[in-house]
Amino acid sequence: MFLRNPLKQFSLVMALVVPCFPLHADVADGAKAIQKGQFEEAFSEWRPLAEKGESAVQATIGVMYHAGQGVPQDYKKAFEWYRRAAENGNAASQANLGVMYAKGVGVEENLVQAYVWFDLAAMKSDAGYGRSRDRLAKLLNSEQLTQAKRVSREYAVKYVTPFRRADP
Repeated sequence: MFLRNPLKQFSLVMALVVPCFPLHADVADGAKAIQKGQFEEAFSEWRPLAEKGESAVQATIGVMYHAGQGVPQDYKKAFEWYRRAAENGNAASQANLGVMYAKGVGVEENLVQAYVWFDLAAMKSDAGYGRSRDRLAKLLNSEQLTQAKRVSREYAVKYVTPFRRADP
C-alpha cells in the first residue's frame, strides 16, 4: 500500500493534499514553491502552519522529512510529524505511522502499534488500509491482536471520531 519511493510518496501526497489546504496565503505560496521545485521555500512557508496544528500541512511536513525534500531526510522527524497529523485525524498519516511501526523506520518496530494505526486509517478512509491491517493481524498472536483491537478502540475515540464529518 505504501509507496516505496519517497519521491513518488511526496508527489502523491502533494497531489492529494495541496488542493485540500485551507486558503491561506502561506499555503498557496508553499504550493507554488513546490511546483517550482523549491522545497526549502515551501517548508519555510508551511512550518508555521504545521506548528499551529494544520493536519494536512503536518502530514506534508512529515513527507518532506521522510523523502528528504527541502530538509535533510530524517525518519524520526517524519515520524513525529506524521504522529501530529495522525492525532489530528489525518488518515494518510495514520497509515504512514502503521508503515513506520511495521518496518521499524524512525521508531522501534511494533506490529501491535502498526495494526492500530492502520485500523484507524481504515476507519476513516481507503479500504487498502484495512487490507494492510488484516495482513498485520495474521502476524500477531491472539494476545497481541486483542491488545491491538483494544488500543485501536481507545485511540479511535481521540483520533477518528472527533474528525468525522456529520452527514447532512
